[in-house]
Amino acid sequence: MGLKGNYGSHTLRKTWGYWQRKGNNAPVPVLMEAFGHATQKQTLDYLGIEEKGTHELYLYEI
Repeated sequence: MGLKGNYGSHTLRKTWGYWQRKGNNAPVPVLMEAFGHATQKQTLDYLGIEEKGTHELYLYEI
């Protein structure tokens, strides 16, 4: 593929999950099951995704 760098199966797994959510709008519970995670937050943290609206909560902090 011409990729430079060191890529492992874990990198591909995270990338797959990220694009399932962002590109295909896969439901978080489905991804949670696929990854074997206990919570939706764990899955979102794993993928580095902040769900829409979550960042707005920080606007209300004093």
